[in-house]
Amino acid sequence: MKKYFPKSFLLLLSLLMMCSFTICSQTLGCNFKPGTIQLNLSGQSIGTNIVSYVVLVDGGNIIRYKSVVNSGTIEAVGVGSYKAVAITWDNSQLNLPSLEIGKNFTEIDHCLKSTAVDISICDCNTTTNSITVPSLVGLSPQYLLTDGRGVIQQVQSGTTFSGLSNGVYNHYVLCNTNPSLVIGAKITTIPSTDFCRTVPLSYVVCVAECAPVICVPMVIAKIR
Repeated sequence: MKKYFPKSFLLLLSLLMMCSFTICSQTLGCNFKPGTIQLNLSGQSIGTNIVSYVVLVDGGNIIRYKSVVNSGTIEAVGVGSYKAVAITWDNSQLNLPSLEIGKNFTEIDHCLKSTAVDISICDCNTTTNSITVPSLVGLSPQYLLTDGRGVIQQVQSGTTFSGLSNGVYNHYVLCNTNPSLVIGAKITTIPSTDFCRTVPLSYVVCVAECAPVICVPMVIAKIR
């Protein structure tokens, strides 16, 4: 059977949304709210007849969602845990693969596939712009909040995080104060032995975009 890729096409595919759960020093927790998600697809072969997709497969390797062609955009993703995998092939070849929802991804061969990246889609669990996390007894516990990509958003000694916008957040606790923590740094740069809790607590903030007391009927009139 003719392969879809001669050696000149064998370039690496990567999903750069985050580090895989299996290679990070700390679990990343929740990543996205339900709906449209965006993954960064890079490193794939480029050409007139080359097509690439990102698919989300469940624990049984069944394709549940697939992206727009040559894009990392996946629409209407529901709550759940998935593995994201990029796949690419030469569309000018015979016997093209059938990349359909419900198909077992392991049955699709003769294509170039990336390594899998774990992602977690979580539903809303708060409609306010502040959350209070459980307190932890320790010498001087430090409470951290990251976004879904593992980037530190807030660091504090208290258990209430305020001023949050719509989005996914993961809460971590360090057993002792670490003065070198920096907002904007990756949680994966911190050794897992520094954490008091091995698995983060996930929060999905879904604040109403427009409160009833603010939303008023708009009027449009022709300028004279």
